[in-house]
Amino acid sequence: MANLIVSTVCPMRCSFCFAGEERTKTGRGSSAYLALEEFDRRLAFLDRSGIGEVRLIGGEPTLHPRFPELIARARGRRIVVFTNGLIPDRALACLESLPESQCTVLVNMNATRRPDGPGAAETRHRSAVVHRLGGRAKLGFTIFRVDFDLDPLFELVTESGAQRGIRLGLAQPILGGGNEYLHPKQYPAVGRRIVDFAKRGAPAGISLELDCGFVPCMFSDADIEILSSAGTDLGWRCNPVLDVGLDGTVSHCFPLAGSVDTRLTGDLGAAELRSRLAASTHPYRLAGIYRRCSRCPLKQRGECTGGCLAATMGRFRHRTIRVAVQQERDRHAARE
Repeated sequence: MANLIVSTVCPMRCSFCFAGEERTKTGRGSSAYLALEEFDRRLAFLDRSGIGEVRLIGGEPTLHPRFPELIARARGRRIVVFTNGLIPDRALACLESLPESQCTVLVNMNATRRPDGPGAAETRHRSAVVHRLGGRAKLGFTIFRVDFDLDPLFELVTESGAQRGIRLGLAQPILGGGNEYLHPKQYPAVGRRIVDFAKRGAPAGISLELDCGFVPCMFSDADIEILSSAGTDLGWRCNPVLDVGLDGTVSHCFPLAGSVDTRLTGDLGAAELRSRLAASTHPYRLAGIYRRCSRCPLKQRGECTGGCLAATMGRFRHRTIRVAVQQERDRHAARE
């Protein structure tokens, strides 16, 4: 897996956004968008890495002024677009032209310009986009407060013909940043609501998919049985995602951008880059988001990663983190 940043422009101002300083309000100048020749180099990187999926992120990727040309270059591979849902008509028509089997548009349903949640106009626009995309659309939702509500998403999936899975993300901290996120102490309460919504979605054939950063101790053993029977994708993931920036910087993931990075250079493939980033963060993998993680049998057996690495590293002094990462980079450079 690797995500290609093609635009740093996004008009949303989500309090939980972990893109942080990577985003800009307007696309003035070419520096806000990936050049087509650079996009071709990114596709070559995916090809030599054996990755058949092109995952476009931002910012808002559909605001790229040559978005249809990006899609044309990526054809023949599976295309995944991460969007706030307020897609310009030209880009939306381009996505509608793709076969449903070759395209997934992951729509963040609670992206917003407002501090108190999406406004009515945003909600109507996003709903219309999902209806047009039909089976290409998959709804996503970022949980950043305990009192979240998925009922409107269940209704939209049924009405629009969107994919019958809702991807849930936990709002994670930017390392050293100031976004709104969930504290691990809130996870059990969030877990109880997830179980409730999983039970409500199951009769309609709508399942939940857990993105990175979830931990099994959010749930009781009985809860996990309920989630499994409801078809929930239970993944306790936190691995180097590989977010490839406009300038060729490759980040472990957005929450760690600027702290745990490497470069897309030469003929390196995804496996080599992932290995570098994993080595840089290895000392912190021994811990987890809770103090008890290091003693947890699931963690010791590798069945749980210990939650979001940014949250784990945030427990330590930031300077110590940067020194450890730089030392690991120096060791790599010496071996080369």
